[in-house]
Amino acid sequence: MERLAILVLLALASIQCHSQTRFANFPFAKRSTSPDGGFTLVNQNCIDRGCQDIDRKLWLISNKTNDRKLLLEIERSIRIGWAPTGSTFFLNDNLGSNVAEAYLYFPAENRRVDVGSLIDQKIPSDRHFESDSHHYFNALYWINETSLMVKRFGHFDTEGAQGFTVCYRVNVAGDVQRLSQSGYEGNSCELRAK
Repeated sequence: MERLAILVLLALASIQCHSQTRFANFPFAKRSTSPDGGFTLVNQNCIDRGCQDIDRKLWLISNKTNDRKLLLEIERSIRIGWAPTGSTFFLNDNLGSNVAEAYLYFPAENRRVDVGSLIDQKIPSDRHFESDSHHYFNALYWINETSLMVKRFGHFDTEGAQGFTVCYRVNVAGDVQRLSQSGYEGNSCELRAK
């Protein structure tokens, strides 16, 4: 009974952390401020007649110093999710119809980590998903203040080939754990109590 109570509390803590994640979808959102108030992501999109879509830019602003840094130009769409502490956020860059990349940003350190490259470095056997496929990395949500759920999914382009979904737990310290794998593209990634 005591073990069941502990599992329920852990599951509730995970749900609470997930529900506290601040998400924003750009270029639709204008801005998103970190939970600690230290940084703001600002979408500068072009509304003048002579501008092109490439003029959509995402800036990181320090609310203490007002320093601005261009993070990226938005090709299609991106989704960000602030960690509960506000010291980190993930960014999913949906670059095209056949690729999406995920990054971890550490604004105070002026550092970015490519989540897909980190996963491939830690679990090299999973690199085969990238060949001849529509291949997407998406950080889904923060499991807790230092770990997030990441989904690798897609389908191979060869006729009759199946899709795939692989779920990972990625820690900001660089630890990666494969949680599940399936032969279907649309499966969800949920943290399951063991």
